[in-house]
Amino acid sequence: MKRFLLLTCLLACFASLSAQNYDYKPRETWPYLLEEFTSGGVHTSGGEDLNEGWYNICVVDGKLHFVQDGKIMEANMWQIQYARIGDSMYINRMGKMQQVVAKEGIYMLLRSVLVDMDRLYKSDIGYGVSSATASTQSVNTLDMAMSNISMGLEMELETAIAKAKYGSELPLREHYDFMLGVRQIEATRSAVMALPGIDKVAAKKFFRQEKINWNKKESLAKVLKYLADNNL
Repeated sequence: MKRFLLLTCLLACFASLSAQNYDYKPRETWPYLLEEFTSGGVHTSGGEDLNEGWYNICVVDGKLHFVQDGKIMEANMWQIQYARIGDSMYINRMGKMQQVVAKEGIYMLLRSVLVDMDRLYKSDIGYGVSSATASTQSVNTLDMAMSNISMGLEMELETAIAKAKYGSELPLREHYDFMLGVRQIEATRSAVMALPGIDKVAAKKFFRQEKINWNKKESLAKVLKYLADNNL
């Protein structure tokens, strides 16, 4: 009970700090999708619902982390089917957690946020900084993030929180997929137009009428409904 109260107090303090006009960005010292570990639950591949806990998602490798006895731990991804974190649902796809953004029956729009390796290793950054220097800095940043993940595992949450707002920001890449029953495709125009059985003329008309923006989740949710309505 004392450990639970301590954990609750720590998370409450962290939430209070984050509410002070702080624009959250994952950092090499805190490489997490969410600014704080958030209450939720897990459903295992064996069909078991685990007890309530505190969870977060690592943006370097997409793995699920949780708090146990006041320490940060990494979940065994082979055993995770999906997780509820706060008000959001995340499913495990090939060892990475993806958020369910929209749902139409068994069809889903999935969102993932991971470190953007292209931006991290971008060589042409200008401002007189050489590509060699940029590359070295990028490698160091990623190595630092990976090192912090390794060292952060089984670290006391209190210690991790104390370091959370330090270190370099991690460049991120947001990616969307459509989960169509057992099939998963990228949420792009080309991938959708390549679906077997799609009426390309009707699809193009729909995209034009709805002014589909393939970078906006609101538009992608409309495409998801179109796919579900047409059993594609």
